[in-house]
Amino acid sequence: MGSVTLIAPPFDVERVIHIDASRAATLLALARDVPWFLHKTCGQGRCGACAVKVVFRDRSRAPERVVLSPDEKTILYRAGKLTDAELRALDIPASPALWRLACQYVVEDEDILVFA
Repeated sequence: MGSVTLIAPPFDVERVIHIDASRAATLLALARDVPWFLHKTCGQGRCGACAVKVVFRDRSRAPERVVLSPDEKTILYRAGKLTDAELRALDIPASPALWRLACQYVVEDEDILVFA
């Protein structure tokens, strides 16, 4: 079973969600189960308001690089979260932290920290 630790500004607020491996869901859907600021987003990957940094707790289980959809890359780039080089690259490094849209990131059986 994986766990997601949500950390929101001022970074003294922490919520932990334990995830059943059979319940793969987006980070945004999981965050709706707890009081967190991401409830005011479009949920469709168009606004970029749900951009969060994802850090894998166990680096040995973390992917080295991640392929983002063209739409997610474009939204993250417009939000100032990706560089020009990352926008053009086929994949981007997953470590030390990875910007993702919470409405697009599907959480599986993994332990991650999520910084809002």
